[in-house]
Amino acid sequence: LFDPTTFAAAGITAGIQQSLNSYHQWGQGSEGFSKRFGAAYGTAATNLMVTSVLAESAFHQDPRYFYSGQGTKAQRAWYAVESAFRVKGDNGKWQPPYAGVSGAIAAAELSQLYYPGSRTQYTLLGRSLMFHFAGLIALNLGEEFLFKKVTRHAPEAAAAANAPVLREGSPVALIAVDGLSAGGVTAGQKVTFVLAEDLTQSGKVLAHAGDVASGEVADVPAANFPSDPRGIALQRVTLRAGAVNVPLRSSRAPGVAGPAQYKELPESGKVEVTLFVAQSVPFPNAE
Repeated sequence: LFDPTTFAAAGITAGIQQSLNSYHQWGQGSEGFSKRFGAAYGTAATNLMVTSVLAESAFHQDPRYFYSGQGTKAQRAWYAVESAFRVKGDNGKWQPPYAGVSGAIAAAELSQLYYPGSRTQYTLLGRSLMFHFAGLIALNLGEEFLFKKVTRHAPEAAAAANAPVLREGSPVALIAVDGLSAGGVTAGQKVTFVLAEDLTQSGKVLAHAGDVASGEVADVPAANFPSDPRGIALQRVTLRAGAVNVPLRSSRAPGVAGPAQYKELPESGKVEVTLFVAQSVPFPNAE
């Protein structure tokens, strides 16, 4: 929310509104510009937050722009324009930008609380969506032709455009092979796991059974009753799937603290723990 792009977009929007004397109730001068800037920034921040949450949890989409760098300048420009109206899904395929449109609509509705004057519902939504897509087109063109000069990762972004994504919150079953047993464990102990089964996405194998993960025991909560499921707090757990590192956490939802539940496998006496992907990770070289 505090990146330079958001500030720049809010500043440009406020400048245009001030030059046109839009929302004349706010007047001119520095005070009027400050009010217009604050309102524009609030709308952009709301849009980003709603889009991010919905993209992750509801629609499983990646709203980022994926650099092309291929073809003529006209072809690259058309790709940037097209990308404003489509996003990549978890399966690596293009989809309509449901999350982005929902974010723009939500931001427009909330903006009525602080923008002066009155507008019809159709005017409000129409203008909001028009500015949303116009802004995306401008940003995409900038990323395709200008920002590439100051980023070292444009080729990686182009490769990631067609890559399947292991989405945040996906469950990962691990079997402890060192440092954790049914007999007990202590805080600060290093733990090594292997992946219990292949992780797949749209028929592609992202990580193979037997891939190694490692981390550290942060705490061992005491059970209130003997029948309570056994839990363990883990930290800094990372699964190494080929050249890709996948960060893992104990809970499915972000920001929710709690121990991971583990159980003993009767056939082998090993301990199985289910963790969750801590952030979405693309797999450019998935099979």
